[in-house]
Amino acid sequence: AFSLANRSSGDAVRLPDQACPPGRLSSVKPMDDPSPDSSPFAVLTTDSRFESVISVCRPGTTAAIEFRVPDGELISDVAFFDGKLYALSFGKLFVLDLETTGSTSLGKPRRSVPSMKRVAGAVDDPRIMCRSIAGERHVCAYWSYLVESSGKLLHVRRLIGCLATLPEKERMESSRPLSFEVFEADLVVGKWRRVDDLGGHQALFVATQSMSLPAPECGAREDCIYFVCDYDRGNWEADPLRDCGVFDMRTGTITPLLPDGVVVRRQGCRALPAWFFRTKAM
Repeated sequence: AFSLANRSSGDAVRLPDQACPPGRLSSVKPMDDPSPDSSPFAVLTTDSRFESVISVCRPGTTAAIEFRVPDGELISDVAFFDGKLYALSFGKLFVLDLETTGSTSLGKPRRSVPSMKRVAGAVDDPRIMCRSIAGERHVCAYWSYLVESSGKLLHVRRLIGCLATLPEKERMESSRPLSFEVFEADLVVGKWRRVDDLGGHQALFVATQSMSLPAPECGAREDCIYFVCDYDRGNWEADPLRDCGVFDMRTGTITPLLPDGVVVRRQGCRALPAWFFRTKAM
């Protein structure tokens, strides 16, 4: 059995047995400033080829509430924004109603099943595609992130690719970033618009848990996207830092995150690179 601890109170919430089964992908999204009431302090997203499950963790409860996303929508990322939880699928943006419906006779928050409503379309995603780059044919795919930044809900889209001549089993390990795009959600009209900067003072850190931080406060470069290799979940022998870098939105250039020659091997550790954010910085 797995549990998730509230970093504010220290209380642990038991996750559903289906939350962390072998062969499925999970990500945990904590709320930046969890309140002591019944508001969620974190959500866990679990994906398979056929469905997505969102588990909601609340203070004062011993077990998370499990919500199976309807209609076979596969959720690529979720983010807390303006006190609500938003979920991004391949074709739509949803908002989830996580409000409780009162209290039990013991004063505990009543367990309510979340509801989900579409609030916008999504940026067109052709899934796997082929492109000609520098005269060579590449197989490419998009990797998407949802993140709040300076009061805006952003969809960060990362294009990765590799040579089409490579054997299929080597393509994921050989993939590298080709470009990034950032879109801002207009929830009034239900559309996305592309943006070319982060306002001149923010930096984005994208992974299974993404964050926007003031660049000067964390020693990062302004209007830049910091990324790690968070997509090759089945290859535990490859260098986990082979695809970590910085994308400059002003110049459109990608630079390595670490100096040349730095290689770190997993040594049997089944995990992916991730960002660690100090509570003060968050």
